[in-house]
Amino acid sequence: MPLLPQRWLDYSSCHRYKPDLALLARYRHPKRRRKTRIKQRCSSPQLFPDATHQDSSSSSSCSSSSTVFAEKEEVREQRPQHGRSRPPHAHTHKSSLLILASLACLLCFSPDGLPARGAGVMAFDCDFMRVSNVVNAKNGTFAAPNIPPNIILPAQGLQCIYTFIAMPNERVKVTFRDFEMSGRPPECLREYIDLYTELRNSSEDLVQTDKFGGRFCGRIAPRARVSLYNTIVLVFSTDREQVGPNIFSGNYEFLNASMYDMGTPAPPSQCAFVVKSWVKRLGNFVSPTYPGVYPQRIICSYQLLGQKGQRVRVEFMDFDLFYGGLHCPYDRLVVHDGASEQDPVINTYCGAQRNLVVFSSQENLFISFITNRSGGENRGFHAIFEFSELFVSLEFITGEHLRGTECDQLILSSGRNSGEIRSPNSPFPYLPNVECRYLIEGLNTADELERVKLRIKMFHMPQMVGAAKDDCSAGGLAIWMSGREERGRPAQKTLCGTQPQEEVIRSEDHKILLKFYSGTTQGLGFVIEYEFEMFFDVPGTAHPLSTVCEFSYRSGATPASKAGEFHSPRHPSNYPSNINCTYIFEGADNEQAHLEFDLFTLSGNGTYANTCTQQDYVDFYELVETGRVRRLERPIGRYCGIAVPGPIKTRHGVHALKMHFVTDGHEVTNGFRGRYWFQNEIPTFSPVRGCGEDISNSSHGSIASPTVNDKYPANADCEWQITVRRGHSISLNLTSLAFEGDPARFAGCGGAALRIYTDPDRHPLEVCGAMMTKKGDFRSLSNVMRLAFTSASKSTGGAGFVASWAEFHYPVGEVCEQDEFLCDNSSYCISQDLVCDGVYHCGEGDPSDETQEGCEGVTEESAFDFLSNTYAMAGVAAAAGFVLLGVLVVLIVVCRRRSAEKKRKRQQRQHQDNLQDQWN
Repeated sequence: MPLLPQRWLDYSSCHRYKPDLALLARYRHPKRRRKTRIKQRCSSPQLFPDATHQDSSSSSSCSSSSTVFAEKEEVREQRPQHGRSRPPHAHTHKSSLLILASLACLLCFSPDGLPARGAGVMAFDCDFMRVSNVVNAKNGTFAAPNIPPNIILPAQGLQCIYTFIAMPNERVKVTFRDFEMSGRPPECLREYIDLYTELRNSSEDLVQTDKFGGRFCGRIAPRARVSLYNTIVLVFSTDREQVGPNIFSGNYEFLNASMYDMGTPAPPSQCAFVVKSWVKRLGNFVSPTYPGVYPQRIICSYQLLGQKGQRVRVEFMDFDLFYGGLHCPYDRLVVHDGASEQDPVINTYCGAQRNLVVFSSQENLFISFITNRSGGENRGFHAIFEFSELFVSLEFITGEHLRGTECDQLILSSGRNSGEIRSPNSPFPYLPNVECRYLIEGLNTADELERVKLRIKMFHMPQMVGAAKDDCSAGGLAIWMSGREERGRPAQKTLCGTQPQEEVIRSEDHKILLKFYSGTTQGLGFVIEYEFEMFFDVPGTAHPLSTVCEFSYRSGATPASKAGEFHSPRHPSNYPSNINCTYIFEGADNEQAHLEFDLFTLSGNGTYANTCTQQDYVDFYELVETGRVRRLERPIGRYCGIAVPGPIKTRHGVHALKMHFVTDGHEVTNGFRGRYWFQNEIPTFSPVRGCGEDISNSSHGSIASPTVNDKYPANADCEWQITVRRGHSISLNLTSLAFEGDPARFAGCGGAALRIYTDPDRHPLEVCGAMMTKKGDFRSLSNVMRLAFTSASKSTGGAGFVASWAEFHYPVGEVCEQDEFLCDNSSYCISQDLVCDGVYHCGEGDPSDETQEGCEGVTEESAFDFLSNTYAMAGVAAAAGFVLLGVLVVLIVVCRRRSAEKKRKRQQRQHQDNLQDQWN
């Protein structure tokens, strides 16, 4: 039997009341693109167990009725059912309509809902409709249809339309309880629900409308929906063989629409309103379909107009918008400080917001709510607005009012300037229950960093009677020295009651935050003077003058004063250019100062001493007490580039250390970071040290670093002082060297270093790694030479060093003394005992003391000669390698050319032979 033609039955014969004819308009489904319609509301009780809208009178009226709405017959091709072709038409148009009407009534009131499978009837009704009126209940339930097993479903699948229509002054709200559909979003190919919540009326075509609200499947139910107008349509589609109410279920409710009308409508938008304070001073407003998911591609506006002297306050009780990024490019709420979109923007909001309160600066406020195709399921917002003359007047503000706040202000430095801040309503008593913030911010640029200094001039905020001294619950001034108010963490300082004048407060960084809050009591408030001063952000005690970059670290009685950290200005950020900073490390009378660096990065290409020219550098000096006002500065070393300085320790009897940091006007980096500590001093040549010696009354000798298991230990501190006869000098020759670090490769000497003082008034020569900063021997400028070896607390150890030294002098009249030997090239006069001892003593490039007759040759090369010979041999080997490589390349080229020439001649002979054969 063919499917029933799609025609509408007379609703008056099947229902208690007759709906509008508009409800009989055809609906189209966007996926299947086939015509459908709102069918009879006389669905079978078996299909919808909770639908009890059918009565006994309907049966008799339906059985006697065969009225059909006359519509022009649409000719459409009928597809075969169950493999059988459709029989030809044997009835006239009128007789067909009569048969259809009878069958429809039979379908409506058959006890089994539809004929049995053997009857071959394929059409049935699963649509669901609820229409609000003044009689029926305003809420109810709905569920998937309950199809008995004996019902044969259409081959193309089942499709049911659920329609909810509210009265003109109502909205529809739909909430899903259960949702157990097959499929997985976003495909939803075989079973799904389509939502339409923005239909203007029930006659809109579902195919042509652009108000499609989304397709849902799987086990995640759609969030609650509220209609934009008074209609919601759900289209359920499935290809299951068995359908039951456990697939989905939910509740519907008809809401009073007055909550969505907040003021005078401003067409053409459905959600544009104007609110005037002389009509309504206090009220609510919500997003268009709150608390349901808000519509996409909609623009709403809320214009709040007050009177002169008033301000507007808007507090959002709930705020849930789609978050598309920091600048809210998709859905957003924009607040303007004025009456239109052309006024300044206070802020743009999206995502989830908590405790969001917005104030206007004057009497008007304009709010825009804009949505796009974000695809989110967010509920929108619910806000309370208020017009009042009692909000804080902004006349007391001396900085810049922060738009959107009641009385917060921002004060920015223009460079070492100063001013005053006052409590709200000053000079009169402040108002109760007020909260205002003061954000004071100094310069923070590449070249300048400022700190905020506060000085109290007047402070009067009364406490509760009998309250403790630190009980500021009745009102006070909370201060965050870091300039940041962190949730859950109290302010670093809170003032209340009466505070002494001239009390000084300084920020930790370049900004400070103050929050004034009042309770039920009132007082005169405060007057505070602020000043921006130079700030270097360096730990330690700063110089009293903020413009002076000087910091001191003094040893005290507490353990905390015995050690600490130091770093370059503004580290880990880049240090400023063109600065001159001094660091003073001062121990007690029986202590020595120690420094070690964990990071050292200055601009420039130098590394040490005289290579640090025209670039940033650090100098170190020992401060030696002389009994005068100014102490003697004995140089330790100059460092630059990225070569980490070796460990630095003051000598016995020297308790203070000075570090001098100088930068130029060129590039800057993040500078340095290090540690300092003070410890009890140990005599220079004490056996406790385990190394070092005071050498005198000798003409030559050797020294070596201490070793433990063939490595020097950590925290080693050794010193050798060599003293020879007056008029003589000292020549030092390093015969072995194996330290951590390498200054020649910019690794520095952070692990261990050997400092050679050839002149007590100049920077020493610092040696580490396996290479030296100076070639040849080391010669003192006087009869005294000092060597200092130090290793860091984190040193990994090395073989250390071995050095030989000898006394020498220059001849008088080119003649040495009787027991001395005259070197050929350097003209040194050395002891005759040093000739042929297996070590060069005549200086760089002069082996004459080991080439005399009877010498057996050098038994121990110096570290420099060894390195020179090694590099020379390596150079020769490299040169020979390049020559051999060149010869090899030439041979390959020649061979390839000869091979190509032979091949060309062979091909030419073959070609000539072929021509000869053809000729013959």
